[in-house]
Amino acid sequence: MAYQYIKADQKHPSPGKLIPRYLRLAPILVSSLGLAMVTAVAWPVVNYSVSQFFQNENQTSNLLSPIYYEALGSEDTNPSPAIIGEVDYTRASNWFAFSPQELPAIVPTTQVEIPEYSLSIPSLGISGATVKANSEDLSASLIQYHQTSFPGQPGTPVIFGHSTLPQLFDPKNYLTIFATLPTIKTGSDIIIDYQGVTYTYRVKKTYEVKPTEVEVLRQDYSQKTLKLITCVPPGTKLRRLVAEADLIKL
Repeated sequence: MAYQYIKADQKHPSPGKLIPRYLRLAPILVSSLGLAMVTAVAWPVVNYSVSQFFQNENQTSNLLSPIYYEALGSEDTNPSPAIIGEVDYTRASNWFAFSPQELPAIVPTTQVEIPEYSLSIPSLGISGATVKANSEDLSASLIQYHQTSFPGQPGTPVIFGHSTLPQLFDPKNYLTIFATLPTIKTGSDIIIDYQGVTYTYRVKKTYEVKPTEVEVLRQDYSQKTLKLITCVPPGTKLRRLVAEADLIKL
C-alpha cells in the first residue's frame, strides 16, 4: 500500500485544525478539574499535618499522662485496649479502642440527669446543637460519653462529634458538625444550655490522642472542665482531637 505525504496549506489544512477549538481544550480542562478535586481533598489533610508538626516543634507534647489520669479516675486498673478493625464510626463507643464496659464506673449510678441539652460555639457558627447522653448515634446528634459528668458539675462532660473535610462543614448536619473544630482558637467560648442554666466554657488548649489513649475520658472532680472530641486529620479517623475548656464565671 502506497502512502503520499501532502503538505498542509489553505486548500488542505492539517486535520487537527478541523477540530473545534473548544474540543481541543477539553483534555486540558478535564485534567485541570481532576487536579483541583484531588487538591481540594488532600490540602486540608496536608495543611493540618504541617501546622501540627510546627506546633509540636515549638512546644512540649500535650498528650495526656496515663499515670496522672489513672490517679484521678477509679481505683480499678486501666483497661487493656483492643485493636478495632472495620467499625462504625457513627457510634460513639467505637471511637476509642476498648469495650465500653471496661471503662471504670466514674459517675454514681443513682444520679438522675436530663439526657439531652444544647451546645453552641459562636466562633465556629454552631448554634443550638443537640447533645444526647442516652444515645450513641453521632449521625443524629452530638453525644456525651456515658459515665462522664454533666455540665456545671465537678468533673468533665466529654462530648463527641463527627467530622469530615472542612469544605463540607454544615452546622446543621451532625455528620459534618465538627469538621472545623480543629480550627478552634484558645480563648473561644463554648456555651451549653442545660437544665435551664447557661454555662460558658472557655477553650484553654487543644491536643491529639491516639484511639488507644482512653485516659482522656477519665474524670478529675477537683475542677469543672469540658472536652470536645472529633477525628483528625480532617476526613480521616487516625487520631482524636481534644478541645479542652474551663467553666468560667460570668
